[in-house]
Amino acid sequence: MLLDRPAAGEPGTAHLATHTVPLDEAPRAYEMVKARSDGCVRAVIRPGD
Repeated sequence: MLLDRPAAGEPGTAHLATHTVPLDEAPRAYEMVKARSDGCVRAVIRPGD
């Protein structure tokens, strides 16, 4: 159901992520979210970058 929404032209969810990091920086991203440092509220971790 959620995958159908962007195809139907509904708004995406990219705006929900405050930071995007590659997989090898996941531990740093978790710490950023935990400490709310640099305004980080939600981090998206990209595999394979």
